[in-house]
Amino acid sequence: MTRRLEPQDLYAIELVEDPQTSPDGERIAYVVAQVDRESYEYHRSIWVGDAAGTAEPRRFTSGDNDSSPRWSPDGRSLAFVRGPVGQVKPKNKDERDRGVGKPQLWVLPADGGEAHQLTWLRDGAGEPTWSPDGASIVFSAEVGEPDDREAADAELDDRRVPAVRTIDRLWSRLDGKGWIYERRSHLFAIPSGGGDPEQLTDGDWDDGSPSFSPDGRRVAFNSDRAEVRWSWPGKDVWVLELSSKRHWRLTDERVSAGPPSWSPDGRQLAFAASPRRESDGYTDLMVVDVEAPASARRLTQDFKPTFEDSAIDDQRTGHGGPYLYWSTDGKRIYSQAAGSGATRIYATPSQGGTPRVVVDGHRRVYGFSMDRNRSRIAFASSDPTTPGDLFVVDATGGQERRLTDLNAPLRRDVQLAVPEEFVYQGADGWDIQGWILRPGPHPGASPKAREGEKPPAILEIHGGPAAMYGWSFFFEFQLLAAHGYAVIFTNPRGSTGYGREFSNAVRNDWGGKDFQDVMAGLDTAVLKGWVDPDRLGVAGGSYGGYMTNWVIGHTDRFKAAVTMRCVSNLASMFGTSDLGWYLTVDDMGGAVPWKNLDWLAERSPITYVDRMTTPLLILHSDNDLRTPIEEGEQLFTALKFLGREVKMIRFEGQSHDLSRSGHPRSRVLRLRHIVGWFLRHIPTPVAGRREMATAGAAGE
Repeated sequence: MTRRLEPQDLYAIELVEDPQTSPDGERIAYVVAQVDRESYEYHRSIWVGDAAGTAEPRRFTSGDNDSSPRWSPDGRSLAFVRGPVGQVKPKNKDERDRGVGKPQLWVLPADGGEAHQLTWLRDGAGEPTWSPDGASIVFSAEVGEPDDREAADAELDDRRVPAVRTIDRLWSRLDGKGWIYERRSHLFAIPSGGGDPEQLTDGDWDDGSPSFSPDGRRVAFNSDRAEVRWSWPGKDVWVLELSSKRHWRLTDERVSAGPPSWSPDGRQLAFAASPRRESDGYTDLMVVDVEAPASARRLTQDFKPTFEDSAIDDQRTGHGGPYLYWSTDGKRIYSQAAGSGATRIYATPSQGGTPRVVVDGHRRVYGFSMDRNRSRIAFASSDPTTPGDLFVVDATGGQERRLTDLNAPLRRDVQLAVPEEFVYQGADGWDIQGWILRPGPHPGASPKAREGEKPPAILEIHGGPAAMYGWSFFFEFQLLAAHGYAVIFTNPRGSTGYGREFSNAVRNDWGGKDFQDVMAGLDTAVLKGWVDPDRLGVAGGSYGGYMTNWVIGHTDRFKAAVTMRCVSNLASMFGTSDLGWYLTVDDMGGAVPWKNLDWLAERSPITYVDRMTTPLLILHSDNDLRTPIEEGEQLFTALKFLGREVKMIRFEGQSHDLSRSGHPRSRVLRLRHIVGWFLRHIPTPVAGRREMATAGAAGE
């Protein structure tokens, strides 16, 4: 007999990450990510599976934080990154200079044997990339000196010397990382058998995502060397000639480009890119001639899916890829693209034309790789009942094979819901895609539940807004459904995957027709009789938090709301967020507070706080640099001053990505607070709800 999903089940989730196909296509190296329930630490290990599926996968590395597996060209070795688990502090200057406590490159024989450490860099190393002959590995590493050397040295002796920082650039910190102005990322090369690394690039900019040309003489990479890089960050595609160290830029500083991929003849590079400024939320697949800078051309001008994985769930940070692979004849480029709620793999003609779907389905493909002959695809995929597993399929088609089923025990124990898709009319008569995740029948339901009774519903609003909900595993949604709620989630204008006009329509109109689209989705569910119109809740994070705040400032139809990592004041966001000026100016029509304060106030939820009567739970991380915690504090203070029902939960030391990559215990408690708040204000007949509704910050 199955049981109900509970917040602590999050600890049991295991995920496949970063699948890497061996050159001959016979083996797949991949990362398994899991949580150590006792230490509350994330552990990652590298496994290797048989692509034919005839043998059980086996664990390949012994470390507790191993990632980024990369096969050597002959398939005899595997390079990877090994990092510490948790925070490991060097004991002295010698340990610090040797990179103790930092991720380093290691190499392991593919047929067994001892792994050996390749780098000992003070600030660690990452992104290993083998040369075509296997003789060397190019990687990225940070260099630079701390702003306050005395304060940094004092940490070695466990002395507290507060740092004094001097900030002279607009973009100086980044959510999830902290201060970024002190160090720069550059490219290095090291013999694969060991030796001293050689620094290949230098300067007051960041270089990364290296890719060797087929002949091994050049390395393509991403770098932002534009004069506006500390105000309007982006990435260009560059090429470095290894023998002469000559390097040149291929893109024109108007785009933000992803990792480059070489054509088989070494004459072209493919990459995905979006505009550096005033982005329409769309990412194109592009190609550029290596010997003709500024010749980049779009291959996907009129294709509705966007060439990135823009799907949102709560199991992984950021978006996967896109990963690009040319066919051996140079006629096609394999890559991910996201549209209509799914991220799939497509083959796009390199001279232009309609992309052809290669890996289809109601799913989110968040990682993939191909063998040397481009005959086999290994991919990591999620769907509404699969958090993330490994699959293999032939590039020419055929039956795909599932190589892992990491969460089979959980799926046997609990009942998971499958969303039902619907399409409705939003503002301007536009078609909007949405889903409903229905509750029950659930184990432990109270006998008071009546047959045919309409369930209460939670309207969930996604962040971005340049992102999309879809066919992926969302623990939070499953948890709400398990506790008696229908979950309504939609992709209003501003979402990606429906074409440029659709994703661009939210610019300069936050709280406008996007609000109409969201509410029309809920109205559709009510009119169709799917949910109880008198028992409704609303929730969302980031831009979805903005929209949650906006919703309860413009309607009183909801019985409870949960706003997460929210935006409440666009004017204050301009100067406090790590990229606040970028987001405010580009998304709100060039508005700046000293000239357009009235406009920013008009579109800020805090302006309508006196209209907010819905009981509100505010969840915010105190180390959120994207939407700083003062955005939640402003709202809490105003509502408390007005005597409204409001509660704020602060998560110490967590970033904007708390729900996906935060401290495991904080993630579980966050889920308990969400469900508990709704159970308190919108009761359901699920047994045990009282305990969840009264869960405190220390309860599990």
